Order: sequence, then structure tokens, then C-alpha cells
Amino acid sequence: MSAVSDIGRSPAGIRALDLLSASPPKASTRINAEDIGQKVAYTTWARQQVHAHQLTDFVAILVAIAASETVGAVAGIEPTKSGAAGISLAVLWFVALRLRRTSEIRTVGCNAELGRVLVATFAAFGLLAVANGFVDVHGLRMYLIVGLPSGLLLLIASRLFWQRRLDAERAAGRGLPRALIVGARRDIEFVVEQIANASVPKYAVAGAVFSHDAATSEAMAPTQTLAANRINAVSEAIAIRNADVVILAGYPSDGGEFVRALSWQLENGPTELVLAWCLDSVDRSRIRFDTANGVPLMHVTTPTFSGGKHRVKRAMDVMLAGIALLVLAPMFGVVALLIRRDSAGPVFFRQERVGVDGTKFSMIKFRSMTQTAEAELAPLLQKNDGNGVLFKLRNDPRVTRTGALLRRYSLDELPQLWNILVGDMSIVGPRPPLACEVEQYSDQVQRRLFIKPGLTGPWQVGGRSDLSWDESVRLDLHYVENWSILGDLRIMWRTVGAVVTPVGAY
Repeated sequence: MSAVSDIGRSPAGIRALDLLSASPPKASTRINAEDIGQKVAYTTWARQQVHAHQLTDFVAILVAIAASETVGAVAGIEPTKSGAAGISLAVLWFVALRLRRTSEIRTVGCNAELGRVLVATFAAFGLLAVANGFVDVHGLRMYLIVGLPSGLLLLIASRLFWQRRLDAERAAGRGLPRALIVGARRDIEFVVEQIANASVPKYAVAGAVFSHDAATSEAMAPTQTLAANRINAVSEAIAIRNADVVILAGYPSDGGEFVRALSWQLENGPTELVLAWCLDSVDRSRIRFDTANGVPLMHVTTPTFSGGKHRVKRAMDVMLAGIALLVLAPMFGVVALLIRRDSAGPVFFRQERVGVDGTKFSMIKFRSMTQTAEAELAPLLQKNDGNGVLFKLRNDPRVTRTGALLRRYSLDELPQLWNILVGDMSIVGPRPPLACEVEQYSDQVQRRLFIKPGLTGPWQVGGRSDLSWDESVRLDLHYVENWSILGDLRIMWRTVGAVVTPVGAY
């Protein structure tokens, strides 16, 4: 196994071929002071994140208990007895959150965080209900009717708030664990590229330890000696780079012996071991782990494009779109007046788009361009600022003054709520393409049409028109195959930030 190769200092990494094209230099035993400073900064930041989560959890629980007590007092429940039960519930609830490790730094911001909060909350209330069978818990009904939903709502809201803050800090290069990647060159290139292309960075790649070819390795020494040499190389690299995480890219040539030995080596330290088996576009929700006689098995669920989960998504679309249309109706009237006063032409712009399974529908938007925009398109095609397939201009002369404001904050998209209500679109999904774009799709890209297009989606919150075509396709395909109700809620939450601080909106 070779020595450490420097991977650069960019939080999101740089292109893998630029990183790894040259032969890795021999590692120096001198520990870099900058690496130590980054390690200390990350440790301090991580501790602050954990304390902040615990504090907001505690406040959310107290507010939920206080709301239950207030409603209980109005209902005539004796406050002294109810108060004792409230304190017990608060302690039980907080302890359940700690036992489920909802505030550990490795849990904060991950896909399983909200799931753990839900499990801990229902476990706490389940134990309270069981206790009620032995000791009469005064105010139990109020805790279930008021405390459970209000507390859960506050906990989820606080987690989403911290998630957004965490994404912003990581996008700015703060709060990123330092990752050391171990494996064959090809596997390392793949992992580094995926880290670099992530819409929100999760790791700062600090270095890599390269494996020799399997044939060369087997000719050098027995497997046990090779495993020991590799462990020593990784341990030295961790010390040199002050790594927080070791990512094992691909499957090692000597099987699970190296993985087991490496996990033993790391068990008494703060460095975490992550296995990256290079499964591209497979979300954690589709993976189930099992064992057979000690052999770890990874089950990958086949994507489904119909069924109960999709019916829940449709019900959520109808409910949210209907409410939004009623609430936003006055604003629609104001926008309509501004459009009519700014330029001649209709308020709404209709355009044929391609929906699920290639069906075509008329998508509605607020008109943001002049009435002759379609006729003026041809001379502008050569000035395309988009990604090739998608036509966009940063300073499109056809856009009106009101239209520029509407586009900047995505207000021109709001009439698509009607498309959602009638079933042509969904709130969250891939970007609705034009027919001319679909004609250029490869067989792989055609999978974007397996589910309904969305008012918002991974493209809208991931950079919009600033994204390359390949990155846009990757985001949409990943969503199509791995979407979930919880994931949709996260994208809706991130959409708020994308509207307030728009990126790539022109």
C-alpha cells in the first residue's frame, strides 16, 4: 500500500482526475500545523452542534409539556398531580432522544436523523402509556392530544432549521469532517468525484492511501502480512492528516480481514470507519442489511413507480396545492396587475411540457417575457448560457422588468400549483422538460419521465441553471429512483432557502 497522497484543500474537493493523475508522493512523517488547526476547529464545531441540538430539544419538550399543562388546567385536571407526570415525561422524552443518539455529530444532518427523533418520541409516549396501566397518569390524554403532536412538530422544525444551517456552513467549507480515502486508484477516483459533485459537501478530502494491484500484492507477502502493512499505512496517514473519517473505497483484495483489522485499530479512537462500495444513485432508504453465517449482506430494493407510497404523495400534493392556491389568491391578483401594467399581453404563459411516461400537458406560469418572446428566440440560441440541452440566458433581453423580479424569486412558477391540483405535476419531482429536450434524451435519461415532474425538486434546490447537464441528470435520476415522503419534505424546506437566496435563477 502506497503512502499518503495529498488531495487538495477545497471543501468540496476538485476533479478526481486532477487529484490523482500524478503518482502519489511519499508521505512525510511531519504533521502539518494547518491540518491540526482544521482538526481542532472541526472538533470545536462538532461539540457546539451537539450542544445546540440538545438545547433546542430540551426547549421543544418543555414547550410541549407546558402546552399540555395549560390545556389540562383549562380542562380542570389537577395541576399538582399533572405537573409531576409532566416532569417525568420531560425527563423520559429527553433521555429517549439521547439513547437514540439523535444529537451525535455523526447522526446530525444524516438521512436517519428525523427517523430517530420519531422513534424516540413514540418510545417515550409508549412507555408513558404502559406506566399508566400500573399508576394512573393524570393528564395522559392531554399529553397525547397536545404534547405529542406539538412536541414532535417543534422537534422536527428545529432539526430542519439546524439542517439548513448545517448545509449552509458546509457549503462554505465549515464543519466538514476530514476524510482519508483508502482503496484502489479507480475506486478512490469514483468516491472523490461523488464527494466533489455532492450538492451539499459532507467531507473535506484530506488525503488518500492507494492499494497496489492484487497480483503484485499477492507476490509480495502472505495476506496477514499485507493486512498488517496496510493497517500501519492507514494509521500513519490518519496521524499525518488528522483524519476524522476513513472511507474504504471498493472491496479490498484480501477480503474482510482488512476491514475487520482496520475497525479494531480504530475502535479506541475518534476516527470513524465508512465503507463505500461504490453503489451509485442508490439511497440508504433502498438498502437493507443482513448477515448469513457472519457474512454481511446488502439488499438493494428495486425502485417502484406506483403503489401506496405514490398515492400518499398524490394526496399530499392535492392538499398542499389546494391550500396554497387559496392562501396565495390575493398575491396572484397583485402579480397579475403588475404584469399587465408592465407590458402588453396575457397574464399567464402556457407552454407544452412532457410529463410522466411522456404524456404532454400545458404548463402554466406567470408571463415574465414580452409577448413576442417565442418569435425572438432563434437569434439568441447561439448565446445559450445553459447546459447545452437547456436554453437559458443570464441577461435575456426578452424578460420584462416585472418578469425579472418574478424569475429571481421563482414567483412566476406559482401558477403551476394548478397543474399539481389537476394531476399533471407534483410538488416535488424532476424539472418538467420541453418536448425538444426529451427528443435529445438517451435511454438512461428517459427514466426522468417515470414519475411526475415537480414544481420544485433536486434541480431547483441544487443550483438550477448553474448546473451542468450531467449533474442535472444525475440529481433527477437519483430522485426518481430514491424519492421518499421524508425526502420530499426536506426538498420543500430547502426550497424556502433557495427562494430567499436564489442561485442560478435567471
